[in-house]
Amino acid sequence: MMGPRNVGLYFGSFNPIHMGHLIIANHMAQSTDLDEVWLVVTPQSPHKAKGALIAFADRMQMVRLAISDNPALSATDVEANLPEPHYTAATMRHLRGAHPELTFSIIIGEDNFETLHTWKDHEELLREHRFLVYPRRTPDVPPPALDGQAVPCNHPHVEHCNAPMISISSTYLRQAILANQDIRYLLPDKVLHYIGSNHLYED
Repeated sequence: MMGPRNVGLYFGSFNPIHMGHLIIANHMAQSTDLDEVWLVVTPQSPHKAKGALIAFADRMQMVRLAISDNPALSATDVEANLPEPHYTAATMRHLRGAHPELTFSIIIGEDNFETLHTWKDHEELLREHRFLVYPRRTPDVPPPALDGQAVPCNHPHVEHCNAPMISISSTYLRQAILANQDIRYLLPDKVLHYIGSNHLYED
């Protein structure tokens, strides 16, 4: 008999989705024991300030366009149907109940992993799920000073992955669009066309 399918969850506002996101998601789908990766589009992260996000429907559509030719990747709007604030622990409780046939791992950048101990119910997340951590810091940037509450790197439910380090920022892309700069090659052509056709991030 086959065991439960392993699904990696990659949370983000994807504002907009870019090649860095896609490279990480595809790497996790191809280079780990995951059967597939779901990109979880977050309506509003409780860890980020409001103000710069465009409409959820537009971000969702851009993710769908970006991954339309990759059967290993899927997009989900699950958090749009859950009450706010969208804490990861609450989302995971919902997904465990809705999909008992699946085993979920959480994909996270090392910058977010270093503050995981500040997340709501992070102990529950670590107990119930594996964390796949990918590198985010460039070699010339020193690590932040961590307090004694940080989750240890050798936690039994934490796996550090030798994924590509891609330094593309959604913030940079939004600023570049506003400045009418050329951002081809930094995000998929379908997404670039969607942004231009709908005049997103222009003001």
